[in-house]
Amino acid sequence: MPSGIAHVSSRSDTSSRRVAYFSLLVVVIGGCGGPPAKISRTAQTKLPTTSKETWDVYYMQGERAGYARTLQQPVEQDGAEWLRIEGELFLSIKRFGQINEQRIKLDSLESIERGLRSFTSEVTMGAEPVVTTGHLERNTLVSETKSAGKTSQIRQEWPAGAGGFFAVDLDLARRPMQPAERRTLSALQPVLNIIGTIELVARDYEPTELLTGTYDLLHIDSVLEIQGQRIESTLWTDRTGDILKTRAAGGIEQVTYRATKEQALEKIDSGKFDLGVASTVKLDRPLADAHQTRRAKYRVELTTADPARAFVTGPTQQVVSTGPHSAEVTVVAIRPDSPAPDPEAEPPVDSDDEPAASDRPTDAEREPNDLLQSGDPLVVAMAREAAGEEADPARLAVALEKYVHDKIRRKDFSTALATAAEVAQSLQGDCTEHAMLLAALARASGLASRVATGLVYAASEQGFAFHMWTEIYLRGRWVPLDATLGQGGIGAAHLKLGHSNLKGTAALASFLPVTQVMGQLKIEVIEIE
Repeated sequence: MPSGIAHVSSRSDTSSRRVAYFSLLVVVIGGCGGPPAKISRTAQTKLPTTSKETWDVYYMQGERAGYARTLQQPVEQDGAEWLRIEGELFLSIKRFGQINEQRIKLDSLESIERGLRSFTSEVTMGAEPVVTTGHLERNTLVSETKSAGKTSQIRQEWPAGAGGFFAVDLDLARRPMQPAERRTLSALQPVLNIIGTIELVARDYEPTELLTGTYDLLHIDSVLEIQGQRIESTLWTDRTGDILKTRAAGGIEQVTYRATKEQALEKIDSGKFDLGVASTVKLDRPLADAHQTRRAKYRVELTTADPARAFVTGPTQQVVSTGPHSAEVTVVAIRPDSPAPDPEAEPPVDSDDEPAASDRPTDAEREPNDLLQSGDPLVVAMAREAAGEEADPARLAVALEKYVHDKIRRKDFSTALATAAEVAQSLQGDCTEHAMLLAALARASGLASRVATGLVYAASEQGFAFHMWTEIYLRGRWVPLDATLGQGGIGAAHLKLGHSNLKGTAALASFLPVTQVMGQLKIEVIEIE
């Protein structure tokens, strides 16, 4: 592979995946003042009668990375008292020398007695914001998402009494936790817009450093569980229940501090910390021709988690546990032109050459959605241009991969997550943009597709970087392709954490597996061929 291609792919491998993860983590864990939770129904007081505005500052590795603003205002609607809470998050993060900026705006109508009534979420990770609005209809949360000029609707079962984005702030302010107290809670999660549960365990008061000095604050451990993933963090509150500091678990330190407006809005100067470089899992030696390999075995270790649960098993990857914090991962290259699976070794197939296993594609892997707009006129036109007269599915998939690789010539790290329609217009981006456009072109060509998340070997960094690529359903199985490489499939240098069809709540939630390995992963190459 020419050195220029390796350089481009390694940088795109690392960057977009990491920043999308950070934006999710700081919002889901910290919110705009603290993690959301179910409202407690005991020891309650009335809603505030005056407006309250707070500011927080976000730090990564000791350097300022952004701010959050929260405004609470009591309102009356339909003869009832509610609290309208507006939240705004701004992040500015350096990735391989380039600055990426993200904005998230939240607006919810909540009440102690009635829980959540409605919400609006506006997330800007690409050129245009993705706006979701939702409201309760008895025990159902009805959400509508607008992206690229189109609207889709999702209905979720709503647990009785569950709170909105800012429920924990309300709960702790009305009933501050005491040392040794434990609470299990549930609420709507910011950005993901789905229900999660959270366990809070109060330890004791301890000297805690803030921006203005050291104070005696209550240490509270928090574990958020959402779609099978656990996200750990710590928060510190004063004796009134106000959250003044949070820290996310992981090797890359992420901390928020309560601040004044002036402190929060100070200019963010790019320092030494670079998220792209810091997120790479270094190896003790380089891998020669990594993306041309046929098979590789790796030893992976996690400081606090079980890698056998973090890394998925499938046609291209087998995971064997070797201890509570270690596993061996064997990766086998399967390309579009690889022989079809042995019917005696694989799950049985039916008459149309589809497996009887549950991993066969559904409508969600074939149809357009808010992020993969395969019905967009420009996407459809590009799919036709890429395909030409090719009708064979395997050769068509390779043609689409090469088309995206050649078409996206500007490798830009300033966008965290653009939709396929946006990429078709801009023709720029990194690994997420390559993966999104390829998945959309595949669906526009009649091929089922999804995106995969995990790590890939980056030669320029001599290590594994967080990455997104594409999987296309061919000859009865999911076959990985990587448009950042454009080599007709991938070798044995991709380690898979998960996959997603990017429909509805599965879209941004597909980034959650990264939280299980972020900052605590070690990789050793055992053998490679």
